[in-house]
Amino acid sequence: MISSSTTLTRVYDIRGTKLTCPMQNASLEESVRALSQTNPLFRHTKLYEEDGVVSGTELVFKLQLPPPKSKG
Repeated sequence: MISSSTTLTRVYDIRGTKLTCPMQNASLEESVRALSQTNPLFRHTKLYEEDGVVSGTELVFKLQLPPPKSKG
């Protein structure tokens, strides 16, 4: 059980790779906007506060990315 004084660490799950949010005190929108400048995968998804899932001391946001394109 997590006490109310415990701060959850915001983490992004990108296809199984976890990326810890470098801007923990910023809003989710500000954080995603900043990360999209260096990681283009964040430009192709929309995250909402209610998408976060508590896992231990982490608040995990799973990026729902479009399927990879293939030449066929």
